[in-house]
Formats: sequence, structure tokens, C-alpha cells
Amino acid sequence: MKRSVQVLLWGLSLISALTTTTSVILALVYSSEYSFLRVPFASWFVFGLGALILALNGLAFYYWRQSGEVRQELLELTGQPLEDEIPAVCGHKNLEQAEFLSIIQILFRRPFDTKYIYVKPLPGGYGGSTTVLAELQRERGAPPLARSFVIKLGAKREMADEHEKFHDYVLKDLAHAAKFYRYVAWEDYAGIAYEFVGLDPAHEIKSFYQFYTGYTAVEVSELIGKIYAHLDRAWYQRGHAERVDLYQEYRLLGKKQGLIIGHVGEIVDEQDPYRVNFTVVEGRLRPNLKPDFCPELDIPWYDPVAFLRMWPKHSLQVPIHHSTVHGDLHSRNVLVEIGGDGQKRLWFIDFSHTGNGLSGDRTREAAREAIPITPDRGHTLRDFCQLEADIKFMLTGLQDEGDLELAVAFERELMACGLELYDWSVTPPAAVALREERFRKAWGAIREIRRQARAYLINADDPRPYYLSLLHATLTMVYYRQEQFENEAYELRQKRYALISAGMLCSYL
Repeated sequence: MKRSVQVLLWGLSLISALTTTTSVILALVYSSEYSFLRVPFASWFVFGLGALILALNGLAFYYWRQSGEVRQELLELTGQPLEDEIPAVCGHKNLEQAEFLSIIQILFRRPFDTKYIYVKPLPGGYGGSTTVLAELQRERGAPPLARSFVIKLGAKREMADEHEKFHDYVLKDLAHAAKFYRYVAWEDYAGIAYEFVGLDPAHEIKSFYQFYTGYTAVEVSELIGKIYAHLDRAWYQRGHAERVDLYQEYRLLGKKQGLIIGHVGEIVDEQDPYRVNFTVVEGRLRPNLKPDFCPELDIPWYDPVAFLRMWPKHSLQVPIHHSTVHGDLHSRNVLVEIGGDGQKRLWFIDFSHTGNGLSGDRTREAAREAIPITPDRGHTLRDFCQLEADIKFMLTGLQDEGDLELAVAFERELMACGLELYDWSVTPPAAVALREERFRKAWGAIREIRRQARAYLINADDPRPYYLSLLHATLTMVYYRQEQFENEAYELRQKRYALISAGMLCSYL
């Protein structure tokens, strides 16, 4: 088909060129007899008609070639392999960077004898990376191969850090780490593929986000218990206690105050008097100010913006546990493989942070600034709090302002209970919010998270180390990317909930 269209267009171009040339020759012949301006109209007509056909044909040829290149690219990526050794990628509409397609293709060059790769997103988490599940096929429409892969795609430096940390700390220490398959870079981006051993032919892989939304509160709580049980054998050895300044431990929050305040400005109305704390000099900060969208006026409150702006002036010396290296357990890095019989197996991928709670970039930055860090040990509460924040601010699904009011009541009940939450299935729930399934599920999950976290506090009656870590996870929520939320209105409500929760935490700290 492509060849016949090409021949036809070349043939029309040749005929148009001959017609135009003939009319020009005739015009020149007649011009010697009649003078140039008195050439018969028929010759000028043939000349003009031939030139028009030639121009239109050239335009058609140009657009045909352009569309042909687009069609060819589409075929190469979704229908036909680029060549025998490079498979085609299908279902790639969710990939943000064109380079990600090349990375996926390079990851699965032979020996798999794979011609097609079907990818689908694994939602959850945040940051500048994309996580997808890859199913491989030898032929289009054939059953997928027995091996499943999860691919993490992102900036080259970020992926290189994850590659390094995965090899250094995950593979050798954690039995249920996904098997590392391959790392490749393409221009400014890179990708890592992890392999999973299927429980049975009907298995599927889900992110924690997908598992949470599809399973009951009891099943979610059980899964959280399994997550931390695995990590206890890997990193969380309840290392020796050290007395540290928690504000120094979480100094990154103070350094990010400009970024956080800028994003707070996006969720606060322009006319809200609360905005005065954004720019007023420190001596005139008003920590009692609440944003107008705060549904309860009597909640415990200290303005997070004022809290951040005064960060360098705070100090909180407390004993905390340090442990060996741990990772980042947000929704994408805990994967659940589910067999056809319902059996579940946990897998962990991409632990890019060292024990000090910093990424590779931040670790290097601290070294440049001569900030003392211990790369192989860190504050273990970070992961517990990150998972709690993901559940509260990403998965509660606030639909309207009434839901925001319920969420604040829910938060108030969490603060009242501290780290020992009651079992709502046994004790009648005190908060109105707990009459709704979504908040009961979140309560059960957070109850299990905090139950596990208490073991890592030196003094179980002093939750401040946990709360400051939770504040860190909560305030970063306000600069989560828009793509992490279903729509703009949903994003606004979830981030407002996070800001109110942060204000309640600041009041305690």
C-alpha cells in the first residue's frame, strides 16, 4: 500500500512537471511570433494549470511523507517491532517522556524472543518517576510470558542512585526483594527493570495504592503488618539510641520552606488574610492564623508557615533509635503479587534513600556543606510516617467541603489517641468520620502503622519524634505533582487537608 501510493505520487509529479515544461516551451515559441505578452491564452492556461497541479502535488507529497513518518513511528511503537531484536511497546500513552519508550525497548532486547511489550501504570507515590508493569509476548495476541517485570523510569541521576542503593542494601539483605534485571540509560533518562517470580499463571502485580483501594480494611492492616515484618529482618534492627536534635534530623524541611510556602499559596485563596504570614517579617508572624477553608475554628493549631519560617530557631533534643539503612516505602515501592488463589507475596523495589533519610543528591549536598551524616544509619520512623501520609492524604478521597470537615474531625481523633489507636470494631468510634468506610479503613491501617512504630520510640509516652517525622511527610504533600491526583478539585481538597493536619501537628510540637 505504502509503495503504490509513493509510485502514484511520483508519477503525478512527473506528469505535472512535463505539462508545465511543455506549456513554457510553447509560450516561448509563440512569443517569438506574437511577442511575449500576446501569447495565446491556451498556452498561459496550460502553463498555469500545470504549475498549480505541480504545486498541489508537491504539497500532497509533503504531507503524505509527514503523515507517513508519524504512522511509521506509531507502527514501530505499538504494532511492528523496529527490528528483529527490538520489541514494540503497546499501551504507552501514560508515559510522559518519549525517551521512556526507547528505554523499555532496550531493556527487553533478546534473549527473550519478545516482539511486543504491553505496559500499564502502577499508580501511587510521588516524585519525578514513572512505574509500569510490563508483560512480554512472543507474538501479538499470544499469552504473556510467565515472567513479569516492573519498570521504574525517570531522570538518569535519580535512577542511578536507586540502582546503586538497590544493589548495596536491598538484594543482599531482603529475601523478598524483586530480582534486579537490567539498568539502561537513554539521553537524560534511565530505567530499571525488576523481575518477579509468578505464584501461578493467574498472578497479578499491584502497587500498595491499588491494593488499598481494592481490598478490605482488615486485609490492608494485615498487609501493613507483613510489610514491616519483612523490613524488621532486613534493616529495622532497633539500632542503638542516640540523643539528637530532631530539627537537625529533619533539617530538609527548613531548607524547603520556600518551596513549601509557594505551594501553600496555591491552595489558599488570594483574599485570605492568612496569607499575611507568607511575607510579614518574622517578628510579626501570627501563628494563630488559620486559612479560611479550615472548617473547625477550635482545633489545636500553630501555623505551619510560621513554623517553617522559624525553623532554624527551634531545637528539640530527644533520644531516638538509629538503625541500618532503610528505604522509601511510599505506595509504588511496596508491590503485592496476588495469585489466582488469593495468596499474596510482598516485593520491595527502588530503595533510593540512605539511612539518614536523604537521597543520593541530598547526601552529596550535605557532604559539600560539611554536615555530619552517617550514610548507613538513620531515623527509622521516616518510613512509617510516609506510609501514613500516603494513606491519609492520597487515599481518603475527599469529594466536597463536607468531606474536608469529616477529615479534620478524623485528624482530631488521631491526635487525641496518640500512637495507641483503639479498635473501632470493638470500641464504639468517637468520631463521626469513623461511621464511613473510607475513614474506618484509614483508621485501621494507621492503627497498625503506629502500633509498629511505637517499638522504635525510646520513650513510648513521648510521640514527638514520630510527630516531627509525620510533619515532614505531611508538608511535602503540598508539592506533590498534579498528576498524582484525579483532578484539580480533588488535589485542592487533599492538600488543604494536609495543611490543616500539619497545623495540628505543629501545635503539639
